[in-house]
Amino acid sequence: MRLRLALAVVTAALASVIVLPAAAAQAAPDSLACAAAGSYSRVVNGTPTTFWLVGSVSTYRYWHVVEATSDTYQRSYVVRCSGETIVTATDLAVTATGGDRCGSTSTTQYQYVGARTGLEPNPGWPGFYLEYEYHYWHVKRWVWSGLFGYWTYDHSELARCLI
Repeated sequence: MRLRLALAVVTAALASVIVLPAAAAQAAPDSLACAAAGSYSRVVNGTPTTFWLVGSVSTYRYWHVVEATSDTYQRSYVVRCSGETIVTATDLAVTATGGDRCGSTSTTQYQYVGARTGLEPNPGWPGFYLEYEYHYWHVKRWVWSGLFGYWTYDHSELARCLI
């Protein structure tokens, strides 16, 4: 019985920090993802939508998307650009809900990109919303090339932090 209880506790703890792949892309990244600065709004599938540029690291640009009229969170994604052309795009799933990823301290491996807020429906109270701050991270890994090593982009992370 104790073993089952301990296993349940460990499983619950791990479920809050395990990185799961993002679900199938909700939509292609907006065509302005490599050209726009700051924010802009447009209608997407009949919904007024605002795209916020959270920040950039090298050729990577991080975007936070909300409904324009309600600030309800819709999605996050990162694009790698070559000039104004999108080379790759990745939807970001939440990978953390607390701890260091809800802060803003960068390390050599974890570079803080920025944060934006958004609302999400409160599952326990229909009609009410929770406000979150979404923190964006650019993660690097160390690689060896012959006698030398260097840091290179590995992946991006998104933390959802209750305000």
